[in-house]
Amino acid sequence: MASISWRKDGAERAQIEGLIKEVEAMCSAEIVITVRPRSGAYRQADYLFGAICAFVGLCVYIYAPPEFTDDLVPPALLLLFVAGAVFCANVAPLRRLLLPKALQARQVRAAAREAFLDQGIAGTRDRTGILIYISVFERRAEVVTDIGILRRESDGQPGEAIRGVERAVAEGLPMEGFVSAVRGLGGWLKEALPPRADDINELSDEVR
Repeated sequence: MASISWRKDGAERAQIEGLIKEVEAMCSAEIVITVRPRSGAYRQADYLFGAICAFVGLCVYIYAPPEFTDDLVPPALLLLFVAGAVFCANVAPLRRLLLPKALQARQVRAAAREAFLDQGIAGTRDRTGILIYISVFERRAEVVTDIGILRRESDGQPGEAIRGVERAVAEGLPMEGFVSAVRGLGGWLKEALPPRADDINELSDEVR
């Protein structure tokens, strides 16, 4: 079964937005799901691959039996560098291979916290906003919770439920796996933050 594409697929968006409404109906938390194509520029990977291509070209010039015109070597090496960098920038698996996982994790974490503030998720009346931030290139999710959620932490929750959501994205699970993980978080929210009598929907349910 294919994993979620996280692209502009109307059916996927509708299902995820329906999931947000479902979870929010059973608790007083506000959930926002934000999807980004990537969380960093990662030009260093492109430049590294370009340099590798240029180095291979230099080795061919030095050690290969055929003789090359010396005047053509500098522009040829520059062309190899540029071509390698452009190729790497457009081949996601290669780019991920050249980037440390720790760097990707830091970029996603920083971007998620920035999105949490930029989207006003910290402005709910009970400080119970939750951001599920998904970065497609890194294949990572970062769940950011407001202080109203943190105050209710107990018995390993919601930490374990949050890790379940993040694993569902990292492992490329199909929609059913992601929905199940979010519902698991919703189960804890239902117990820790039951709906208020005057509950209102403070944040949009649309996938951002």
